[in-house]
Amino acid sequence: MWIWVARWLKRSGQEEELRRAAGQVRKHWEDVCLDVGFDPAKNVTMAESDAEIRVGISEALDTNFREEPGTWRYY
Repeated sequence: MWIWVARWLKRSGQEEELRRAAGQVRKHWEDVCLDVGFDPAKNVTMAESDAEIRVGISEALDTNFREEPGTWRYY
């Protein structure tokens, strides 16, 4: 099962722009996977239907971030 982290609704004439944006988000999550020791091929996906494009991460990666010790700091 995937945790969807980004979603774009397709609009006529914008498909390529949306695919490019989705590709950038997918690349970001693949890089995050490498940083924390996860296999990007098994933990990041991109799905496309007639109506939308989605980027998702695995439940394992999501759980890792939710249960990892520490806090977010805003400067």
